[in-house]
Amino acid sequence: MSETIKLNLRKNSVPIELEGAEGETPIKLVMHEMTAAKRDAYLDTLSSRTRYDANGKAAGVKKFDGMQADLLVACIVKEDGSPITIKEIQNWPSSVVSELYENAQELNHLGVDKKEQSEKND
Repeated sequence: MSETIKLNLRKNSVPIELEGAEGETPIKLVMHEMTAAKRDAYLDTLSSRTRYDANGKAAGVKKFDGMQADLLVACIVKEDGSPITIKEIQNWPSSVVSELYENAQELNHLGVDKKEQSEKND
């Protein structure tokens, strides 16, 4: 490997607008890429939800409650920078939470790796 690796230290962010019921003001949020430390803390939280078999291999999830919201609360803030709460997220429709969760995984390089993703896109 003889090429220089050039990376940018600027964290990526994506604006989010959630439309409310008719006549309600949309909710404006921002999804930020987490720092390495914050991502590690999220992964620690996630690992505490994992159930292991007798051989120490992951065998499933112990508790699903708030699993997607844990990631979203770690990387989404209100437009003014104030935090969003798990309670707020848990009151959103599941379709909205699932879509945001997928985007948060991608933004923070969690879940499917790049090779697997490119194979899916082929």
